[in-house]
Amino acid sequence: AEGAGLDTRRDCLQGTRMEILSQITDWVNSTGDDIPRVLWLSGPAGKGKSAIAHTIAKWFEDVGGLGSCYCFDRQREADRRHEKIFSTIACDLADRDPEIRRAVADAVQAANSLKKTTDIVQQWQKLLIKPLEKSSRSTGEPIVIVINALDESGGVETRRDLRILAGKHPNPAVPKITDLSNKLRFIVTSRPFDDINHEFCNVQHIRHISMDDIPAAVAERDIRAYVSKELEGLDFQHKEFAVLAKKADGLFEWARLVCGFIKERHSGISPIDCYEAVVSRDPAERTMPLESMYLLIITDIIHGDTSTNPCLSSCYLLTRLLSLTFCSLFPFEPPPALQNSMSSLLSGTTNPDSPIRPLYPSFHDFLTDRRFSGEFFIDLQKAQHDLGFASLRVMEDGLRFNICDLNSSYLPNNDDPALRERIYKCISPHLSYSSRLWTSHTRVTVFNEELAKEVKSLFDHERLFFWLELPALINALSRTVPALPPISQWLKMSTLLLGAR
Repeated sequence: AEGAGLDTRRDCLQGTRMEILSQITDWVNSTGDDIPRVLWLSGPAGKGKSAIAHTIAKWFEDVGGLGSCYCFDRQREADRRHEKIFSTIACDLADRDPEIRRAVADAVQAANSLKKTTDIVQQWQKLLIKPLEKSSRSTGEPIVIVINALDESGGVETRRDLRILAGKHPNPAVPKITDLSNKLRFIVTSRPFDDINHEFCNVQHIRHISMDDIPAAVAERDIRAYVSKELEGLDFQHKEFAVLAKKADGLFEWARLVCGFIKERHSGISPIDCYEAVVSRDPAERTMPLESMYLLIITDIIHGDTSTNPCLSSCYLLTRLLSLTFCSLFPFEPPPALQNSMSSLLSGTTNPDSPIRPLYPSFHDFLTDRRFSGEFFIDLQKAQHDLGFASLRVMEDGLRFNICDLNSSYLPNNDDPALRERIYKCISPHLSYSSRLWTSHTRVTVFNEELAKEVKSLFDHERLFFWLELPALINALSRTVPALPPISQWLKMSTLLLGAR
C-alpha cells in the first residue's frame, strides 16, 4: 500500500514521552509464553498516539527489529488500505527475511490470485501465518509490527474483518494471533471507538494502554518541552511556555496548532499578540480546545486577507481540500498567500501536484460538524454530488476518440516511447482527475435525479469507451473497472426511484 509505511517526520521530540516509550519497549523485549502478543494504545484525537507509534517503529528499525509499520489514514480511504494490510505486512517481512521471502513466493506461485486478493483472511492465512511458521527468525529477537490509526481504516463494517487481531473471527478455522511465535509483537493504535473497544477490551492476549492514564504532570512537562523548542528564538519566557502547556490539557495537537499560529507571520500582529489571542479565549471553550483553535486559525486566515470574500469561506475550504489541479472547476481561486497560511491545517498546500488533505482527522471532524465549524461547515454529501456532477461534465467536454492521437491501436502502450509526452499534452489534470474519481464521488452520493441523468448519459453514449481508454493510458484501469458494478447498481436504484415517481 503506497504511502502507508513509517514516517520519521512524525516521531516524538527527543526527550519527551520517555515513560510510555519505555513501557512499550519493555513489553516488546519481555520473555515468557504469557506475554500478550498485542499492545493496544488508545486515546482521543490529538493526544500523540501516532507520534509514539512512529517513534517505536523507528527505534526498532534502527536495531533491525521492525517487521512492518502500516498506517491507516482517513484521507486515503479511496486507496482501500484495509484490503492490503496483511499482504503489505507480508511483503515488508519478506524484504527483511530470506526464509519468509521464499515462503511468500511459494504461496503466490501456488495461487497466483494471492497477488491481488482483497480478502484479508486469505492474506492472513496464506501470506502471513504460513510463511512465518517457516521462518527460523521467529525464535530469535522480537519482531515488531506496528498498525497505526486502526480507527481510520474505514467504517465499522470495514473494521469488522480486522478483528482477526483480537482472535475473534467467526470462523474457528482462521488461525489466531496466538498461534504465531511469541517473538512477534503487534502494536495497534486507535481512538477508543465503541466497536474497537468491544473487540479489544478484556482480551487475554491484548495489553491495553490508554493515553488518558498518562499523569497530567507528565503530559504537561512534555508539552512544555515541545512548545519551548517550537517557539525557540521568539520573545517568550518559561512563564509563557508553562501557560501554553497547561492550557493544552494533554493535547499535543493543540500545542502544534498554537505554535504554528504564533509563528505564522500576521500583518501588523506580533507573536506575543497571537499568544494573547490564544490564552484569552473564552474559558467555556475549554471543553473543545481543538475545535476552538481550528476556528481561531481559520477565522484569522479568512478575515485577515482582504482579497477573500467571507461569504465564500466554505467554497474556499472545500477547494483547498481538493487537488489544486481541480480548482479550475470552481469560481474562486485562493491567492498563494492563503495556500501557504493553511499549511498548519492541510498537507500539500505548497505542491501543485499533491492533493490537499487535512493533516489530522480531528480537522476533518471539525469541518464536517456544523456545531463546531459554523460558517465553515462542509456538507460532504453536497460536495460529493457537486464533484461527481462536475467530473461528468468535464468528461463530456474533454473526452474524445483516440485522445492521445496514437498511431496504432495494435502497439502496446509500453512500446510507445512518446506516450508520456502525449499524455502530458492531451490529458489535462482536471480531465485525469475526473476520469479517475467520478465514480468515487458518485457512488457515495444519495439519490439525485440530476446526477443520475448525467451517469445514464455517459453509459448511453460512445463517450463510455472514450472514458475507458483514458485510465488505460495513465495506468489506472485496474482501479477503474472494479468501480463499474457499484455505479451500475447505483444507477439501477436511481432508475427505479425515478420510475416510482
